[in-house]
Amino acid sequence: MGWAEPAGGDAESSAVPEGGRSSGFRSGGDEQEQLGGARLADVRTAERLRGQDFQGPAWDVFIGMMQQGCQGPVETWIKDGRMFDRAKKMGRAVTALPPALRELLRHDETARHDLAQDALLAGARVLQKVLRDGRWNPQQSSLKTTFVNMVTLQFSTVAKTWALSQKYREHEDAGEEMPDPSAQSSADQFTATENWVDLDARFSEEDEKVRAMIRLRGMGLAPKDVAAELGLPYRSAEGIWRRFTTKVREQGFDGRPA
Repeated sequence: MGWAEPAGGDAESSAVPEGGRSSGFRSGGDEQEQLGGARLADVRTAERLRGQDFQGPAWDVFIGMMQQGCQGPVETWIKDGRMFDRAKKMGRAVTALPPALRELLRHDETARHDLAQDALLAGARVLQKVLRDGRWNPQQSSLKTTFVNMVTLQFSTVAKTWALSQKYREHEDAGEEMPDPSAQSSADQFTATENWVDLDARFSEEDEKVRAMIRLRGMGLAPKDVAAELGLPYRSAEGIWRRFTTKVREQGFDGRPA
C-alpha cells in the first residue's frame, strides 16, 4: 500500500512534534496548502471529524475504512515477521510469543486474522485519542501512516493478551474438564444476570460485537449460536468473548481493579 516507514522513534514522534500539541490541522490556510493534495485531504477529514468529537457515524465510517484497508497488510506483516521487526524498531519488542505461537501465526489464517483485528482495534482507540488531543501533525505523517504506527505500538501488548488466550485454548483442546453448566451459570455474572440491559449499560463503551454478545448470552444462546448469529467464525467469537470476560473478571463490580 506504499506506507512510509516511520522516520525513527515511536509513533508519537511521527505524529506529534516536540513540545506537545500540534497546530497541524488547525493552522492557517497558507500553511495547509503547502501540504499538497493527499495530506491536505487528511487535514480536512480531521477537521470534519473534530466537529463531531471523533465519534458517531462519521468516525465509525472513517475508522472502519481505515481498519479494512489495513487488515490485509497487517496480517501479511504478522505472517512474514515484519510486524515484529517494526515493533522492535519502535522500542516495543514482542516478547510474549514463543516460537510455537509464531509458527501458528505463520500457518493459521484464523489466528492471524484474530490477532490483526485486536491490533487494529487497539490502534483505532489510540488514534482517536491522539486526534482528540490535537497531537497529530500532518506535516510529519499522513493519517494512514499515523494509524499504522499506532497499531504497531500496540502490537506487543495485544500479542501478550492473545498469547494468554491461546494458553486457555490449549487446556480446552487437551480435554480439560469443563465446569458444570448450572454451577457456571450461577457464578458467571454474564449468564446469571436476569436483566441484560443493566449489563449492557455497564459496558456501553465496549466494542459493538462484545455488546451484542452480552445481549445474546443474556438471552440464553449458546456460544456457537452466538457466533452464528453474528456471522463470526466460532474461534473468533470465542476469542473475543474470552478476552472480554478475562478483562472484566480482573475488575471489581464497579469496574475498578479487584
